[in-house]
Amino acid sequence: MNKGLTSFRALAFFAVFLFHAVNFRAGYLGVQAFFVLSGFLLIPILLEMKVALKPSSYFINFYGRRALRVFPLYYAYLIFTGLAAWVVVNLDGYKGIKEIDRFIEQLPWALTYTYNFFAASTMLELTKLLSYVWSLAVEEQFYLLWPLLMFFARKQHIKSILLIAIFLGPIFRLLISEIVASDALPFLASRIDLVVYVLPFSHIDAFATGGIFALRQRSQSNNSAWIALFIMLLFGYSTQYISTGAVKISSLSYMPFMKDNYVLGYSIINIFFAILLLQINNRKFFPAIFESEFLYYMGKISYGLYIFHFPIIWVIGYMIPGKLGIFISLLLTIIISSISYELYERRFILMKDKFFPKNSS
Repeated sequence: MNKGLTSFRALAFFAVFLFHAVNFRAGYLGVQAFFVLSGFLLIPILLEMKVALKPSSYFINFYGRRALRVFPLYYAYLIFTGLAAWVVVNLDGYKGIKEIDRFIEQLPWALTYTYNFFAASTMLELTKLLSYVWSLAVEEQFYLLWPLLMFFARKQHIKSILLIAIFLGPIFRLLISEIVASDALPFLASRIDLVVYVLPFSHIDAFATGGIFALRQRSQSNNSAWIALFIMLLFGYSTQYISTGAVKISSLSYMPFMKDNYVLGYSIINIFFAILLLQINNRKFFPAIFESEFLYYMGKISYGLYIFHFPIIWVIGYMIPGKLGIFISLLLTIIISSISYELYERRFILMKDKFFPKNSS
């Protein structure tokens, strides 16, 4: 993978970390960046494997590669935290800790990669040990959809399918908002922005936008990313001012979770990230920064960074509140993620090409 694209993962993570640690309003957009990046990387890989492999091997190898990268750390975290929670709740004198109690209650949703549907329901009660895994559930659900679409689609129809998905995104978000507003499905939570945010249908255009820009790969002006950033901010601030009569600089005009413009706001953000990814991939956007060894390594361990950061923020926050606690949380997250990557995750990553290669050779 291009070093710059790997580094992009690190920046997306740091945005999410700041959102959870210091309530940096725009930080939640880091998750959206991950979704667009997934489409940017996934669609070309699927098309490459479709050409290089037999039909049976196409699905086996793709899902085998994904399983080796995603499952070991994810389920190790759930199992370890589950055992620790079981020990704590069985201690003499245990009076209840909401984060732990909610983790135990909600664990089945996480184990089955359906936590995002739970997060959209009236049953949701947030826990820093688990609530953030909704985005991983969305990723896994799209791993079921896109391989099928790319396999059965003819080559000349690929871009049309991606364009249809891009147009369906805002339509799905509008439909979801109407369903919630009308209380047509009473089991859904009442917050429209939150329900839209966590359901997979809302992000079908994020994956498709990343994919279509990855296939495009045309040379762009060096200013493309800056122009896209200007348009994104102009749209956001304009719609926010029209909706609320004010603007929030700290949210980059896109309040959590697209509270003022969830129908088209995600579309604009997706296009911005896709253009930025194309610029980074073509080494036209600060290559010295995006190809730096530190940022590149942070990108390599970004999966662990995402898995571990929120529980660490919670634990350290109890013991060391304030800015020092936040700094220690980040440092400890990096250390634990690095150890996890070097001693555990890499073993499974190296198995991918051995057991499930992307081509017949």
